[in-house]
Amino acid sequence: MSHHLVKRTTQGERMFHWINMLAFIVLVITGLGLYAKSFFGLTGLFGGVDNSRVIHHWAGIVFIVATVIIFLQWFKDISAPGEDSLGAVIKEYMDPSAKAPPAGKFNAGQKLAGWVAIILAVLMALTGLAMWFPFQLGRGLQQWMYFLHNLGFILFMGFIAIHAYLGTIGVPGTWRAMTKGTVTREWAKKNHPKWDAEEA
Repeated sequence: MSHHLVKRTTQGERMFHWINMLAFIVLVITGLGLYAKSFFGLTGLFGGVDNSRVIHHWAGIVFIVATVIIFLQWFKDISAPGEDSLGAVIKEYMDPSAKAPPAGKFNAGQKLAGWVAIILAVLMALTGLAMWFPFQLGRGLQQWMYFLHNLGFILFMGFIAIHAYLGTIGVPGTWRAMTKGTVTREWAKKNHPKWDAEEA
């Protein structure tokens, strides 16, 4: 078994990923506290409703900016055509013994995830901005903004749950890339053989 390490992420990529993650956690806690009576107690963690609302707004800005920066950092890689397919990637995730598709730095699933993340971020940014200035739109359109913001939140939570699973226990060894910036040569060969050959 080879334990040779391969550089996977830069310090800047890791920094903005962590900023993004922390901002998302703050958004979830403050958002739930503002949205549902059953979670109203969460606003106490931030000094009350008014403070929670202000923190939610600014955490949203941090989250959107970090998401855009991450997207730009990886735009070239998630836009590059690949030889693998989403079906082959899903099969590999479901069956660890399956042969990995010839994926580059990012496989088809990760590329799709990158685009889904930026689309959902734009949705949350636009609807959140409309909610920040509630009297600038007509009542009907404003209600649609609330509906779409809530829908975006549900979709984002599902997306993050899958992302967190695959980035930790779902694909062992992946978490190291976001904590230390490296992966083992064995991990690279197994999960991204084409990228591993290019980095060798």
